[in-house]
Amino acid sequence: MPNPSAQQATSMTYTLPRYRSYQDYLDDEQLYGEKDYRLLSTGEVIEVASEDELNRIIAYTLIEAFLKAYGVSFIRRIRRGDKELQVQPVGDRWVNRKPDLMVMQPEHLEITRKAIFFDMPAPAFVAEVVSPGSKSSISYQRDYVWKRQQYEWWQIPEYWIIDPHRGQIMVLTLANKTYQEAIYQGGDEIISAAFPLLHLSVDALLTKPS
Repeated sequence: MPNPSAQQATSMTYTLPRYRSYQDYLDDEQLYGEKDYRLLSTGEVIEVASEDELNRIIAYTLIEAFLKAYGVSFIRRIRRGDKELQVQPVGDRWVNRKPDLMVMQPEHLEITRKAIFFDMPAPAFVAEVVSPGSKSSISYQRDYVWKRQQYEWWQIPEYWIIDPHRGQIMVLTLANKTYQEAIYQGGDEIISAAFPLLHLSVDALLTKPS
């Protein structure tokens, strides 16, 4: 997730056209470059701040754990903040997410280009890294509440909320189409029902290299 203070400093000016559909937004080549955008349910576009270094380190640590467990060829299914997922708008009215880390289904490799749409299979796994903030902050609400609703709607089998500032990982696993949560801290090994060969402790994932 973007740093909230940086996001607040970003001017929410809509200099680009108002898009009639999500597909129109995706087809606009001027949106692709160094800047990162999200589409609102109104058709307006907002630029979001880039992620911080800690988010990148955590994502790469998790990727390494996946590759150790499932082999280097598994990298083809992993996307790190560069694949869009169409979502139903909720609190912040965004209609697209770019999970910090997403594991696609094998069939996505054939049918997916810029985004995963509603008529496609759900991703196998998503993880989001939470930015600092109280429980009333936008960063907390976005990851713990709004994305939880959206990813549950998608029926994504497993969603990790990685919260380095609270020193915990919340693992949300589908059971009877509803997310059930488990919280891991410290030296706990994170249990993944979707990827049981994945072995990683909270400390190993959250500890920043010296």
